[in-house]
Amino acid sequence: MRRLLPCLLLCVLGSIPATGLAQSSQFGVRALGIPGREQSARAMGSGGAFALFDGESSLNPASLAYLPGLTAVFTIMGDYRSSTNAAGVGSVRDTRFPQFLVGGPLPHHPLSLSLSYSNYTVRDFSLAFPGTTVLRGVPVGFVDTLESRGGLNDLRVGATYRPAQRLALGIGLHVITGTNRVSVKRAFSDTTYQPSLQRAELSFAGFGLSLGAVGQVTRSFALSAFVRADTKADVNVDSTAVSSVDLPVTVGGGIRWRLTPKLEVAGHTIYRNWSTANAGVVALGGIGAVNTFEAAGGLEFTANPRRAGRLPLRLGFRYAKLPFPVTPGQEPKEYGIAAGSGFTFGGDRAGVSLSLERVWRSQQTDFSERAWLVTAGVSVRP
Repeated sequence: MRRLLPCLLLCVLGSIPATGLAQSSQFGVRALGIPGREQSARAMGSGGAFALFDGESSLNPASLAYLPGLTAVFTIMGDYRSSTNAAGVGSVRDTRFPQFLVGGPLPHHPLSLSLSYSNYTVRDFSLAFPGTTVLRGVPVGFVDTLESRGGLNDLRVGATYRPAQRLALGIGLHVITGTNRVSVKRAFSDTTYQPSLQRAELSFAGFGLSLGAVGQVTRSFALSAFVRADTKADVNVDSTAVSSVDLPVTVGGGIRWRLTPKLEVAGHTIYRNWSTANAGVVALGGIGAVNTFEAAGGLEFTANPRRAGRLPLRLGFRYAKLPFPVTPGQEPKEYGIAAGSGFTFGGDRAGVSLSLERVWRSQQTDFSERAWLVTAGVSVRP
C-alpha cells in the first residue's frame, strides 16, 4: 500500500485513466475538474442566456444593479447522468449546491453590494479498476476504487456603482478555495486478505478580480461585458505545498432585447484561456488544458408583464468547450437545451425558480455523456 499514495496523487492531479467501471462525470476527472456555471436557477432556465444581466448570478458584478432590494438566493441542483466509454455504461446521480448570494442596493446611494458563493470547478467522481496480482505464488483478483469529493469554490465580494441611470459598473474580489478528499481502497476477491484503505486531502487557494459593465442603450435594448483575471491555484497535499496551476482570464459579453412587453431575448459569449493552466497540469502528470468558448441564447415570455414573476416561460440553448481533455489531442464539448419557470409570492418578496436542462457531452466517439440537470432556487427579499 505504500506504493498506492504516489499513484493516488498522480491520479487526482490529472493522469487518471478514464476506463473506470463506475464513475460520476468522466469529464470532471482530469486536472481541476469540470467548470461550474456560477448561475442562478432563473438564469439556468434560459440556458444561461440572461446570466450577464441576472443579479442573482455571479458572472458579471455589474448585474447587481438588477437587484431591486436586499435579496438572499439559495440554489440546489440535481444531476442525473449516463456515461459511456470503452469500459461500458454507467449511471450516476448526485446533488450539489452551486450558488448562494446575499446582496442588494444601499438605501439612498447608487451603490449595490453582495457576497456570493459558487462552484468554480467540481471534482466528484468514483472510479473502479479491476486487476490481478500474485500473492504467495497464487493469482488473486482485486478491485481498486478511487473516490474524490470536492472541488474549487469561488467566494466573491461584489460592488456595483451607477454613475448614470442607464449605466452600471461593477467590481468583484474573488477568493478561490476548496478541497478534494480522496481515498483509494483495494478489495480482494479472496476474503482471507483484508481490504486496504488510504486517504489524502488536496487543498487549493487563489485569488481573482473581475470588472463588469451593463449599459441600457435604449428602453428595450441593453449590452453587458465583463473581464475576470484569476491568479494561480496553489496546491497542497495534506497541508504540504506541492505545486501551483495558473488559472484563466475570462472575457464575456452579452445582449438583452425586449421585443414586446411580453417577450424578451438574450444571449452571451464567454472565452477563457484555460491553456494557461497547461504547464501546471502537465507538470503534475496530467494531459493538459485547452482554451474554452461558450455561447448561449434564450428567451423569457411573460403572460402578464405587470406580474413578471408569475409563471414566466424560459427557454434556451448552450454550447461550450470543456478545458480538460480525457485523452490527448482532443477537445470535449457540451451542448444543452433548457426550460424553466418560476413563481413569486408575498408581494413579490419571495420566489421559487425551477429549471430543467438536457445536456450532451462528448469527446470524439470515445467518450460521451447524457445528463438531466434539475435546478431549484429560492429567493427572499426581507
